[in-house]
Amino acid sequence: MPAATVYTCRVTNWPILWLSIFCTVVCIFNVAVSDGGALFLFVVVLWCIVLVKAVVQASQRVSAGPVGLAVNLGPFGFPRVTVARANIARAEIIDMPVTLRSRWGVYWTRKRGWFFTPNMGPALRLHLTNGRNITVAMPEPAAAIWAMGIAP
Repeated sequence: MPAATVYTCRVTNWPILWLSIFCTVVCIFNVAVSDGGALFLFVVVLWCIVLVKAVVQASQRVSAGPVGLAVNLGPFGFPRVTVARANIARAEIIDMPVTLRSRWGVYWTRKRGWFFTPNMGPALRLHLTNGRNITVAMPEPAAAIWAMGIAP
C-alpha cells in the first residue's frame, strides 16, 4: 500500500438541513407577526442556536490516511475531531439502521461512545486503545480502513 493514500469524503443530510432552516424561518416569522416584544428576542436567539447546531451536525468532512482519522463538522470545518492511527486498536464496518435507538447528528452514549452520523447507512466504528468507541458515517468505510492501513 502506498504511504500517500488518503481517503476523503463529505457527508451531508440535506433534508434535515433544509427542514431546520424552514422551521427556524417560520417560527421567527410567526413570533414577529404576533408582536412578541421580549418573546421575539428570546425566540430569535433560541432558534438561531438550534439552527447553528443543526448546520454543524448535518454536514461533515472525513479524512482518513496513514496518520489517522479527522472529522471536520459543519460547513467551515469547525469543530474538528482527530484520532491518531496509534490510538486505533481495530476498526469495523457497520450499517447504521434507521431505528429509534440510532439517530442522526453528533452524540455520545455511555455504552457505544461518540457518534458522528449525519445520516444513516454505512459507517466506520473505531475501537480505540483506551476502550472507547467512535462511529463515523461515510459512504465507503472500507476505503477509509485501507487508507489508514488497518488490516481487516
